[in-house]
Amino acid sequence: MATSKKKFFTLCLSTTVVTTAYANSSDSIHGHIGGLTNQINRDIGDVPGNRYNGDFNFTYFNHKTGDLEQKFNFSALVNDQNLTMFSLQEAYVAKDGLFRPWDSAEKVGDRMSFGRKILPWSGVDSLWGLGKFNNRKNFDYFDPGQEGLVGIEYENRSSNGFFWKAFGSPVYVPEMNPSLDINKSKKTITSRNPWANPPAASTQISDGGPFVPVNYIVEYPELAEVVFRYSIGATMGWENKFWVVDAFVMRKPENQVSTKVNVKLNTPPEGTFVNAYIDPEFYYHDLYGGNLKYRNADVEMYVSGIAVRPNTYPDGNQEATDYTDIKTKKVREDYVGGGISKINDVYGMGFNYVARLSPFDRDRDSLAQDPRWNQALNGFLMRNFTQQFRLSADVKYDMLTTDRLVMLRANYNVSKEFLTTLGVNLIGTPDSGKSFWSPYTNNDSLFAGLRYIY
Repeated sequence: MATSKKKFFTLCLSTTVVTTAYANSSDSIHGHIGGLTNQINRDIGDVPGNRYNGDFNFTYFNHKTGDLEQKFNFSALVNDQNLTMFSLQEAYVAKDGLFRPWDSAEKVGDRMSFGRKILPWSGVDSLWGLGKFNNRKNFDYFDPGQEGLVGIEYENRSSNGFFWKAFGSPVYVPEMNPSLDINKSKKTITSRNPWANPPAASTQISDGGPFVPVNYIVEYPELAEVVFRYSIGATMGWENKFWVVDAFVMRKPENQVSTKVNVKLNTPPEGTFVNAYIDPEFYYHDLYGGNLKYRNADVEMYVSGIAVRPNTYPDGNQEATDYTDIKTKKVREDYVGGGISKINDVYGMGFNYVARLSPFDRDRDSLAQDPRWNQALNGFLMRNFTQQFRLSADVKYDMLTTDRLVMLRANYNVSKEFLTTLGVNLIGTPDSGKSFWSPYTNNDSLFAGLRYIY
């Protein structure tokens, strides 16, 4: 499709990807189709893949007394580089009253679900997009979203407030976004996604020397080696009208595929270049954590923690990292977070905090990936001025690295079916360029959009 035609299609269906709009609560099917353009000011965020896109969402939900609960939630996005991303956030069926009658109002009884379902077991992981528990949608990093785990979940609740849940699965589905483009014939790894960070295409053999190409030879695993990996976990706790306290443990494959990298330097007469041999690795990790939550009307407070323990601790390969920028070292991670919010039909506001308790020294741990957040604050504010007009702001600031994300939105419902949006996404990173967010510092956007809601 020609560029001009793509732009016309996108502008006709333009929207933001941050506002979730629903049909009437009685409807079982809802979603949207649209896109956005970030070409209002070409000096802001003029990065391939970040200029404009079209997106689609379809959600089906049905749950009537005595029937199976069914949910299917699918999204897709096409950017200006003709890259199509897909996300199946949830697709499951659930049966109430398997062994004990289920009362949804009193939250008493038992139920079982089968399929892909988001498990709300870790508050700090979902709110800060850590991606240690559930998978992430990852169409963009401003709003990473979540994708569920594939398996069977059993839930049992007693009249005294005690509850427990168990999850098990023989299969594994890794995160699919953002993706990389691997060209086997050219031996390159590139990306059409502004949120992917491909390895170095060239490198210096010595300080001050010329740059030489890096060839990537990727070993593809068999499908069975990827899919057939088990997960097992459980959570238990107590809940009443105002309080919820729980703890969980889970053993599962890591959501992101790891790699083992070996490099070989080739010299004349063949020519000077580096061959990098990439082998995908699928590691397990153990997750432990808990949550304490208080809620009263439209006010909610919470404290949440998660500990991440890799079952394998590769030391990394200094030479490989020097040539390719691929970091393969594993370290343990511990996070604790908390917050308070007040959200109703007129306005919403809140404050959140997360702290990485596990040690991380960028010099000593230079072969490990940078933590997404270290000691970070988040504040958000939303105001519905009328049924048609809404303003919102969301700011995150890491006090350790000085990374900051700013999201501003103005939404206006032209009609029941059409939603227009004007928004700003800003990323700030340290001058040193040494943080998780540094590779994405140019992914700012000043965008406008229109969404059709069905």
